[in-house]
Amino acid sequence: MNFNKFYNDGFQIIPNVLQLEECHLLKKKILEIYEKQVNSFGIENLILIGENNTIRSPFLYDWFFKDIFYNNFVMNIVSSILGKHAILSLQNAIYIPKNQDHHQSFYHRDIIHQEFVSSRPLAINLYYCLDDYNEFNGGTSFILGSHKKQKLDLTDQHIVPNVKAGSIILFDSMVYHKAGINTTGFSRCGINNMYTLPFIKQQINYPKYLNDKPKDAKLSRLLGFESKEFLSVDDFRNYRLNRLINE
Repeated sequence: MNFNKFYNDGFQIIPNVLQLEECHLLKKKILEIYEKQVNSFGIENLILIGENNTIRSPFLYDWFFKDIFYNNFVMNIVSSILGKHAILSLQNAIYIPKNQDHHQSFYHRDIIHQEFVSSRPLAINLYYCLDDYNEFNGGTSFILGSHKKQKLDLTDQHIVPNVKAGSIILFDSMVYHKAGINTTGFSRCGINNMYTLPFIKQQINYPKYLNDKPKDAKLSRLLGFESKEFLSVDDFRNYRLNRLINE
């Protein structure tokens, strides 16, 4: 796959990754998980911290979502851009009901509060669009080439790409982007998977949450089991010793 547009503009569209039936099933599951998270934390509290209509780490609630961030197609993209040691930083779903906006409707980077540039990508996002995305239903707006600039410049050209349901938006996590306002009578939904180089912290400590290390070595590495912080010198050394013994 050619990634020239990704490197130049900061994003590119990969069409026809999911079938519409898969999009509908994923959206149904996302709303079920969101209901669980609302019942657990409270809608008032979610609104208070700007987390309403955001579904954090759906794969921790339904292993079905593992196939969204870990499959041959996406892993070939991730390894081509970030290398084989990349880890999953986060998986979030975004649901925007009709006639609503999202709390991220301001220009930001997904490696937040950073004003620098890197010669190579530090992190990438693979965002699955489960509905059509456009300027009318709050589709994502990108500032072209902003991953190459240290600071946000609102005078630079921005674009809201028209994206068909079932497509992936691949973008550099350092490109400035924002969600729009859904002015239509229909909801829109997407799943954001962010991959980073292993020295960048995960949003949630997946190794600690999952506890049991997956037998699949590549999945284990992707979830951060090989790049976690250690609790002591002996913990660090025993990890390296056990890895040598088991190789």
